[in-house]
Amino acid sequence: MQTTDFHVHVFPFRPDRYFPGKTREIARFWSKPVSKALHSVQPWLRLLPPVGKRVFDEIGSLLPAPMLLLDSTFEDLKQAMQDALVDRAVIVAHPSIIPNEFILDLAAQSDHLIAAVNIPPSETHPAEKLREYVGRGARILKIHPASDGLGSDSLHYLALLEEAQKLKLPVILHTGCMESHTLYKFPYASDVKKFVSWFADFPELTFILSHMNYHDPDAAMECAEKHSNVLLDTSWQPTETIAEAVRRAGARSVLFASDWPLLGNNMKIGINRIQAAVQSQMISEEDSFLILGQNAERILGKS
Repeated sequence: MQTTDFHVHVFPFRPDRYFPGKTREIARFWSKPVSKALHSVQPWLRLLPPVGKRVFDEIGSLLPAPMLLLDSTFEDLKQAMQDALVDRAVIVAHPSIIPNEFILDLAAQSDHLIAAVNIPPSETHPAEKLREYVGRGARILKIHPASDGLGSDSLHYLALLEEAQKLKLPVILHTGCMESHTLYKFPYASDVKKFVSWFADFPELTFILSHMNYHDPDAAMECAEKHSNVLLDTSWQPTETIAEAVRRAGARSVLFASDWPLLGNNMKIGINRIQAAVQSQMISEEDSFLILGQNAERILGKS
């Protein structure tokens, strides 16, 4: 079985411009305790009252920026995958910060990378552009309402979904309301409850709900319970939530994803959370095999 991380990013940065010599390695060393603390706290922020949650979401959205200079490049990803024993990764575009062309070029260089493209609303012929990208190797469509500010009735999205269904592409849908206007133009646009109609209207499409609707994973689990074409990714969710998703929707509906490199070292942390669920007998070892790789193999094929 190959272990697949179903959601990572690679940024077209040049960290060597900012960290001469060994200063980047030194900065990485000192950032690890901060990263560990943030990952420990993050899943429980949803328990805060609304005002506190908004404050922490705004602050939290600024923290990844300097850390991206420490781990964010293609070489960094390869090292992270090696350290975490991850065989394949879905690299997700986010124009204009992470251009589709950049992602496609990276995936063309490695059999271990799968390209997920994101067609922005500024594209006047979205279906044609998606076909073009598939011709260049794209295998997944990413839709990000919090960045786009569009709803489920958007003609842009509907054109993409119809084309994705023809091309038999899985669709990663960014879900969840991280209440940060610094990071997203429209943070409330990605609540999964606004897109439930898609799952019935496009039954041949496989939808992956990235981040499991973040602060409100219950809504994402309900979608996966009701629709066999909906899967949940594990990024930003604690062990107990991952286990609950398996209990409610079944292990075949859960995919390992880390959202690397945000906040640093999260590939290992994400795997450790799944392994912790096995060790505590909240899920079985067979469940973990499905989550870590077998479900991805089923969706993407073994190639």
